Amino acid sequence: MKEVKFDINGKEYTVKINKFGAYEAVLTVNGKTYEVGLKDLGLETASDIKPQPQIPQQVPGAQPAPIAFSESQVTAAEPAGPVYRKPDTVVHAKSIVAPLPGLIMKVLVKPGDAVEPGKDVMIMEAMKMENEIQANAKGIVKEVRVKEGDNVSEGDVLVVLE
Repeated sequence: MKEVKFDINGKEYTVKINKFGAYEAVLTVNGKTYEVGLKDLGLETASDIKPQPQIPQQVPGAQPAPIAFSESQVTAAEPAGPVYRKPDTVVHAKSIVAPLPGLIMKVLVKPGDAVEPGKDVMIMEAMKMENEIQANAKGIVKEVRVKEGDNVSEGDVLVVLE
């Protein structure tokens, strides 16, 4: 179990990572436990990811087994069938997201421009370095969601392709 301390707007948070998977994590933040769905782990270029069931299959007529977490007990409901989920970034792989927090220095594309994988679409300053943000797929720029001078967070959608 990994423990990390964050200072957000002057308030300290202690986060313990109890469980961490490809699609969800169980975190304890200042003593309170949360189940967190994960949206962007850099999987937008992995086209061969298979959906994973979120709820295990139950034997019909059997009592659901309790699932224990650090402070509470959760009982799984009997599913109608397997539930599958893919992260949004894989389903909508034609968006370009910020790989880390930073400042948009220059936007190199506009709606209607054609892009190929690896083409620079903008320049972003992060950690006192200029980084080229590149297209991850072939397409036409549908929407540019940022402008020069914008601050962005990791995972923010910068450009939408069609």
